[in-house]
Amino acid sequence: MRRFAGKVRSDAVTCSPDAETFEGCRILWRGYIANRDEVLAEAKRRGVTPQDSSEGHLFATAYRCWGEDLPSRVHGEYSLAVLDDTARAALLTHDAFGLMPLFFAETAQGLLFATHLEDLVTATGTGDLDEDFIADHIANPASPSQRTPYKGLNRLGPNMSILCTLKGRKAVKNREPGLVKSARADMRDYPEEFLTLLEKGVKAAAEAPGPVWCELSGGLDSSTVMCMAARAEAVNLGAFSIVYKQYAQADEAKWIRLVLERFPVPWHILDGDSSLPYSEVPDRFCAQPGLHMVDWAGRRVYEEMAADHGVAAVLTGQGGDAVFYGIGAEPFHLADLARTLRFRQLFAEMERWRSHDRERRSRLYWLLKYVMRPLLCRLRGRPVLPAWHREPSPWIRPEYVRKMALRERGMGQATPGAGTVERASFLERLSVVCGQVAEINQIPRSFEFRHPLLYRPLVEFMLCLPWDEKFDPAGDRTLQRRALAGVLPEPVRQRRTKTIYDQPCYEGLRQGRSFVRLLTEDPLVARRGIVEPALWAEAVAQARMGRAHSLPQFEAVAALEIWLRQLEDLKEGRLKMEENLLRGL
Repeated sequence: MRRFAGKVRSDAVTCSPDAETFEGCRILWRGYIANRDEVLAEAKRRGVTPQDSSEGHLFATAYRCWGEDLPSRVHGEYSLAVLDDTARAALLTHDAFGLMPLFFAETAQGLLFATHLEDLVTATGTGDLDEDFIADHIANPASPSQRTPYKGLNRLGPNMSILCTLKGRKAVKNREPGLVKSARADMRDYPEEFLTLLEKGVKAAAEAPGPVWCELSGGLDSSTVMCMAARAEAVNLGAFSIVYKQYAQADEAKWIRLVLERFPVPWHILDGDSSLPYSEVPDRFCAQPGLHMVDWAGRRVYEEMAADHGVAAVLTGQGGDAVFYGIGAEPFHLADLARTLRFRQLFAEMERWRSHDRERRSRLYWLLKYVMRPLLCRLRGRPVLPAWHREPSPWIRPEYVRKMALRERGMGQATPGAGTVERASFLERLSVVCGQVAEINQIPRSFEFRHPLLYRPLVEFMLCLPWDEKFDPAGDRTLQRRALAGVLPEPVRQRRTKTIYDQPCYEGLRQGRSFVRLLTEDPLVARRGIVEPALWAEAVAQARMGRAHSLPQFEAVAALEIWLRQLEDLKEGRLKMEENLLRGL
């Protein structure tokens, strides 16, 4: 089941497609369960014997075992509706990280819900736009939100469920990812435990009702997933890569071949040079603006290739930077040493980081950035991670910046109840990547993305590690590199470089005349008072030459412009919507 939608009224629940019935429940689901053995073991302990081990039957069994606490116990990536006709109740939920999103809307006819936002838009219309969503999208496009672009249509938040009974509806807060006790007593065993959890996450994700591809970019995370899937002897396994031959900074072919020499599997290549960003305007309605609109040509060809090969699931390495403390991980544990008055250890650790700092920055720099500032942010309820580019681009109208408080929005969101400063920074970074995954999971029609590096037990294991296992000024991903010795090709395991895809992006904009015309001819973002028309046109011209004040913010506004034009076309009937799954409900 790839998508579903429905309506909960006080007297009945209707849905499309028809739900499957297990254990006295009607079940609608999308996605997969990653800890099937644990669910079956708990069922056996309680004297419940499922008739089969299908996903739907396991979800029903889990509901009978744990009720509304199901998301805390069932790992994986899924959205789920359990319609318990016996108790006359309905549970609407999803995985703890919200990787498979679920949307809902309170209406006079009842509570509408759907796995895809466009299905709710079809049922309710676009209505009034949420200006706060638009401002958040411009100020900090990477920041996740429970808002949608439409007032009254909402995304179910991470660790949240909705329980509907005859007494009414209530939001249920599920257990958040937390600290877990390691199974190993000796830190020398951490690599073994890491590898065990990684293997479980990848193996579960690779079990699909059809061929499975691994996105293989040549980076450490995608190579990790590919090698672990091959070691697990995943059935019908293949590799998929976007290869750029004309752009040296984006050419990863040599790294990819090292992995495929170690684990030969069928390799499927998308020619990135012929599917550049900005080279194609989306040909179907996108329910909300996002980077996928800019990169539509590659997304379209990607899906066509997957459909031609009958691919059921694609495994990605997304999330590795956040979970494994990759490039960009910063030593916020210094603030915790100060907070707990361990000053001798603090200054020794600061000196260790200074000694490996190529820029030889002062002690004051380390004290202010990683001790004083994060402690002050936590005290004020602000996010620990600094904004990547807080200052709005010069082509955004100053009036709009003031009216919508873009600078404040650009700071991102704090994580309440995170405890330590280091844990707060981890959860903030994790929240961003989970939001990005949820957005991407709205796109494919013929297959589903899976993200085994976001396997909850693995994430919680990394969260509970001692800080000296996470941070090393001499290099990143310390534990990941130790654990994968002998698994990854050695040059890949030791790789310290990171691919930069700005060059294809700028070149695609230079060539994409149709896209540029839509961005600059009477732009709707100018009509709405968001950008200065002349300065925006100049920004587009500069970007075509490879210069942008903030590429993420430029891409966010470019996607917003195309999306606003889609809304106009939709209202005038020029753009096809998805088939209305809610018709007749």
